[in-house]
Order: sequence, then structure tokens, then C-alpha cells
Amino acid sequence: MKKEIPQTIGRYRIIRQIGQGAMGEVYLAHDELIHRKIAIKCMRVDRYKNEQKRQKAVESLLHEARIVGNLNHSHITAIYDIGEHDGATYIVMEYIEGKNIKELIRDKAAFSLREKLNLIAMVARALHFAHKRGILHRDIKPANIMILKQSRLPKITDFGIARVLDAASFGNIESSIDEEGLIAGTPLYMSPEQIRGEALDTRSDIFSLGVLAYEWLSGEKPFQGKDLNARLNSVLTDSPKPLGDFPGIDSELNSIIMRALSKPRVDRYPNADAFGDILELYLNSLEKKKTGEKTEFSFDKKEIVERLRQRYLFFSDFSEEELYELFRASRKEEFAMGDYLICEGTSGTKMYMIISGAVIVLTETEGKRVELETLGEGSCVGEMSMIDHMPRSASVVAFKKTVALVLNETVLRHNNPKLCLKLYRNLATTLSERLRSSEAKYLDLLANSNARGKEMSMDPFGLNSVPFSSMEIPD
Repeated sequence: MKKEIPQTIGRYRIIRQIGQGAMGEVYLAHDELIHRKIAIKCMRVDRYKNEQKRQKAVESLLHEARIVGNLNHSHITAIYDIGEHDGATYIVMEYIEGKNIKELIRDKAAFSLREKLNLIAMVARALHFAHKRGILHRDIKPANIMILKQSRLPKITDFGIARVLDAASFGNIESSIDEEGLIAGTPLYMSPEQIRGEALDTRSDIFSLGVLAYEWLSGEKPFQGKDLNARLNSVLTDSPKPLGDFPGIDSELNSIIMRALSKPRVDRYPNADAFGDILELYLNSLEKKKTGEKTEFSFDKKEIVERLRQRYLFFSDFSEEELYELFRASRKEEFAMGDYLICEGTSGTKMYMIISGAVIVLTETEGKRVELETLGEGSCVGEMSMIDHMPRSASVVAFKKTVALVLNETVLRHNNPKLCLKLYRNLATTLSERLRSSEAKYLDLLANSNARGKEMSMDPFGLNSVPFSSMEIPD
């Protein structure tokens, strides 16, 4: 008998069912209070005759909610709420319109090699974000990575079997919800140590991401097997077919992915960010081969150097030769009017120095564009995101024909670590000065408020009163 779809769950109006799994259903719904579309994962009570199994299912949902509730990253699906409806536990999640990579592989969706590698690198950065906060996903696979329909950006989903590596960071959250005697994960995407039931670290997720990368690039799974035992044994013993045997994949890229698939974890990348780095360096080398090396630029270097020094504190103590070295490490790019230099939500590893033309900094919400500022020659955008590789919080679009020098932090860090360290230090100093300035304004505001006996402003740091031009561009 088909279960009737509820009209509402809590304050959420149900639009339609969009998914079904072993634990229950997923509904597309509308949040009547905040006026946005959301997804609700609701447990089916009638599927659990055994009270112990029902409680285990509830714990799994609660575990996922608590885990993801501690992860605020635009490439990780957000969880907004948790509740109970007619005796069934549910969680309210960000609604993602798009397809998962499993579906894209099945449909042979038109993604170029560069697009695929960019997306895999973004997933690696997001995994590193989770790992740094003590979370191991343990079920990275194509079905658990969604690609948004509009922006074509990735979202990691389903932290239902995630493990907390550092329980002290999460209070009373259980480190995992594993059942004794069962191995959590999906056989063909599990690391060898995961199959053997050994203690795991972040390199297990790197192996799983390597399996995903291999499959998406080649269209074939690296490991095979007709039944569970054969699949597990394939992961433990088989060497994948070289990616170089597939069209369009060279030996360098083959080596990059195969390192992630090393059976001894010590031979894999030390962390997910390093995996993202090597993919980005490879993409940069492809771009160089495509455009050719350009070492001479048709602009007045001396004038740009002085303008950068005057406008930005993080360039103030760079020597002329050091700034020229930054230019040599950069790539010249031209943008037509309307072209995006930076897209909101993408991972940030590049800084753009405008040498001619102008750009608009803007945010885009629900199809509406809000312009924040227009910047011209001698301006920099994207510098703060270079430090943490976090997704950009704003877009930068060419206002007219624009030429920019693009400095890739990953390339600079690998090729000239000393100069990169100086740039890091100066950026951190600039950020520290901004925070100290905001703190001083807050203390002044507090003192004045206490003197007048009035309540504190809703803008305690006085950011709304600071001209945007005196703050760095959000990126």
C-alpha cells in the first residue's frame, strides 16, 4: 500500500516527494516562515517493526544533523532544522536542484576534462575543511556528490555514517553510529583499511575521492566484482587499469589519480588539500600549454607597482623586484564586458590585479544582482580567499574590456614558497589590523552607549558605517 504524502511536516508545506531510501522519504517543501525551498528527510516508522532498529535509524538521522550542523561550507549540504512528525524523526536540509555524479556518469553528461578536475578539486577542498574540524565522511562516492544545475558547483551530501575523529570538539556527539560487526561504507569506494576494519584517518576519504575521480574521468570503475566478497577483494588486491589507456588522459594525470588510489595509505596525499593542490597545478599546466607562456606585458610595470603599494598595505613593503617576481609568476588574462573573473561559490586560490579596464563586485541571490562596488586599474580582488581556499562570497564581473594579472596562490606556494610566505604574512597583518580597528570602534561604541545609558547598536562593530572602499573586497 502506497503511503500518502503529508500536506505539511512541522511548519513546512510539502510540495512533492523527490527521493526514497531504505530509511524513509525525501520531500521538496516550502518553509512558510523564511519563504524558501528546502528538502526534508523523513524517517518511515512503519518500516521498523523492531524497536532497536527503529532507534538505530533515529540515531543515524540525529548523528547526521549534529555532524553537518557543525560544518558551514558552501560545498557541503547545509542542515537547518530537526523535529518529529507523527512519531517520525525528520531533518530539514538545503534543497539542491541538480544531479549527482553517479547520474552524470550514467547519462554521459557533457563536462569537459577541466570542468571535472575543477569540481573534484573543490570537493577535495571541502573535504579538507571537514577533516580539519575532526569529521571523516567515510562514504564519498558519485551518488553523494551533487552538482548544482545553475552554477554547476559541487555539494557533498549524506554524512549519515560520518565519524568524529576529535570527539572533544563536538561535546556529546558520538564518534560514530556503527553497528558491531558491520563495516560502514560502500564496498567499491571503501579504502583498503576501511574494508579491513582498521582505525581510519583522513586518507581513507582521499582514497574514496580517488575512486570517484577515476570513474568520472574514465567512465569505468577502477574495481569490479559480481558479489560483495569479490568487490571487497578487488579493492584489496587489484591494480586499476591505467587511466592513460582512456582517450584524453595523459600519464601525468594518471599518476595524480593513481597516487590517491595507493593501497598503502602512507603513499597517498597527506591531506585532501594537497590532492586539490596537485589537481590545480595540473590544470594550470594545461592552461599554459593552451595559451603559451607570456613573459612580457604591454603595461607600465612601474606605474602599477607604485599604485599597488599605495593602495594595499600587503604590498607596501614588497621591493620592486619582489613585485616584478609576482608579475612573472602571474598569467595575463583578458575579459570581455560581462565576463566573470570570479564566480560566487567557487573555491578561491587566485588573486586578480587589474591592469586596465574595470570590474564590478556583486552578489547574486534568487536571481537578483546586488552591486557592491566598481574597481578600476591598480585594484586587487580575490586576495583574502587565497589564504584559506574558502568559496568566494561574491562575484567579480568585467564592467568593460579588462586585462588582469592572475596570481595563482597554489602555483606561487609551490614555486616560490618564500615569496608566498611574505604575501601570507602581509595579508594576515592587514586582516589583523582590520579586526583591531573594528574592536576599537566596538569598545568606543560600548563606552558611549554606557555613558548615555542606551542599548547597544545592532551593528556592534560599526561595519555599516565603514565606507566599502576602506574595506577589502569580499571574495
